[in-house]
Amino acid sequence: MKKTFVILAMIMAFINVEAQQRPSVEEMHARKWEFIAEKMQFNAHEVEKIQPLFMEYESAVWKLMEQNKDAYRKFNQDKRSNAKPDYAQINDRFVNTEMQKAQLMKNYYNKLKKHLTAEQIFNYLETERSFRKELIRDWQGKGRRQGPR
Repeated sequence: MKKTFVILAMIMAFINVEAQQRPSVEEMHARKWEFIAEKMQFNAHEVEKIQPLFMEYESAVWKLMEQNKDAYRKFNQDKRSNAKPDYAQINDRFVNTEMQKAQLMKNYYNKLKKHLTAEQIFNYLETERSFRKELIRDWQGKGRRQGPR
């Protein structure tokens, strides 16, 4: 009984640590927005107009990716189990997803044009890309040993 409790406590602690290390989707969107708003130095009026557009776009892209998660997971399971994946289906899904993402970006861009200048939009989109790069650098850094070897 005591061993069971200890094992259960260890599993719960591990789950808690994992949950703390992976931010929620909402936290990631908020973190990304904070990064963009700070770098762009938006005034209150711009924040009021742009933030809802940003959240709408981010949520739509995330929803699109979530819709495909099971198909990609099945594809990877098939590859690991040496079953022949349906490459035509996964290719079609990938291309269609990219086309849908492009349409979402076009709609987002057209909405941004109503509130920002062309130069601001360029800088805004560049800032979004720099957030992605910084995030990747952070994740890669966590996987490496810190300090001298």
